Amino acid sequence: MRQTSQHNILPKEAHLIGYLWLINHFELTVPLREYSYISEKRLTAPRLEEEGYTIFDAQYKIDQTPYAHLEFAIKHEMVDLLVLKSILERFSQSEMVEHIVSNPKRILNKKIWFYYEFLLDTTLPIEDLPAGKYDDLLNEKKYITRNQPLKSKRHKINNNLLGTASLCPIILRTKKLEQYMKAHLKTDISSIINKVSKSLMRRASSFLLLADSKASFEIEGERVTRNRVERWGKIINEAGKKALSLEEIERLHGILLEDSRFVKIGLREDEVFLGDRDRENIPIPEFIGARSKDLKPLLEAWIELDNMLTKDGVDPVLHAVIMAFSFVYIHPLEDGNGRIHRYLLHHILAQRAFYPKGLIFPLSSVILEEIENYREVLVAHSSPLMSMIEWEPTPKGNVKIVNDTADLYRFFNVTESCEFIYRLVEKTIKETLPNELNYLQAFDGASVAIYNIVPMPDNMIKMLIGFVLQNDGKLSKKKKEKYFELLREDEVKEIELIIGEHFEGVKKL
Repeated sequence: MRQTSQHNILPKEAHLIGYLWLINHFELTVPLREYSYISEKRLTAPRLEEEGYTIFDAQYKIDQTPYAHLEFAIKHEMVDLLVLKSILERFSQSEMVEHIVSNPKRILNKKIWFYYEFLLDTTLPIEDLPAGKYDDLLNEKKYITRNQPLKSKRHKINNNLLGTASLCPIILRTKKLEQYMKAHLKTDISSIINKVSKSLMRRASSFLLLADSKASFEIEGERVTRNRVERWGKIINEAGKKALSLEEIERLHGILLEDSRFVKIGLREDEVFLGDRDRENIPIPEFIGARSKDLKPLLEAWIELDNMLTKDGVDPVLHAVIMAFSFVYIHPLEDGNGRIHRYLLHHILAQRAFYPKGLIFPLSSVILEEIENYREVLVAHSSPLMSMIEWEPTPKGNVKIVNDTADLYRFFNVTESCEFIYRLVEKTIKETLPNELNYLQAFDGASVAIYNIVPMPDNMIKMLIGFVLQNDGKLSKKKKEKYFELLREDEVKEIELIIGEHFEGVKKL
């Protein structure tokens, strides 16, 4: 029977290499998202990329030692800080020192030395490197990195990671993200806004804001009163005005929930899970949030990360995704994590002036249109982590986490999330916003034309247009008899024609 790798059958005539070899060697349970193998024979290319794994040509053959495989992983595989930290913890300090001091100026040794001390929060008994060349930790052609790297004099390394050892995202520099970042979407927003009057833009913003607030509740499967929708909409409209803090999160949580009799406002004191329960009230979790005891340090690191990204000038959409998705991964609240997670997208984009003041992107509305894709993005990150969480049911039907899980929420790859949200941002700019403006312009034009035929109050004209649009361009007999019995048939036909002409090709949010 062929050797297996994390429950997957090995490709024919191939062996484990890099991270995967180390995970099997040290018998780790940490989930690996991309597998690497080395072929026994020469291939047609240095490496062959398949979905979920890469096979390297036989020329990459290395010594079968942990350090050799660690070097291979650092040099050739995608950076995975959760996996890397789990592996480095299995190396003794003496073993690590022995390899590094053999050639401390070698780039791979410098990187491994840096990672070891950075991730394990320790200092090896090695003297600082003398003055010399600094090497980038991450390859800027492969990863989104800091604009202003932090220089580590000790290792002569440019630390260009986006975060800290307490909370650090990884984003691959994919072709999609490169295209989005170079698309000048912010300029497109200004171009759209400059074509319409300020009053029309204000009306569009009001409608989009209401739609976004309503959609955010619908995503969670909640049907709430219009009053509550409007109240949350006012909070979204204030996004970006106050700096993120534990107190600000608690304030937002209180406004969101209103009734705190059954839900604690602010950071939760118990564990939380998403999923179901069986008939005996035993949890069937699909996702488990960070331990309650880890929430405060994780959120403090989260706030520090926000300040770092702002100061460094990281792309605002990527910044928004990092903050919003890391928040929902940590899941620090008993309830309302999803809605505040989506609020954070607005907050960062507004704070970073990605769109003009007063305008709100209806991102929740667009997410609702792609709800299955949205859930797949969230599950793709969280599902593999469940194998590392040891838990037991509590008498009250909750979960009790019995192992240290903090690192599961410290290190995360948000490449897929960034591509998803950037696509929605582009869709909002190129479709949703223009559609709303076109709709309002069509509405105004139809209203004036209808008034010129039959003068009537604005509210009646709005009602009439709404009825016609809802009924495929016709005023139903029932609605006519109930609200517009005084209209003649020839007037109805002319009004239907006017509405059809003005709204031809116009979509409504």
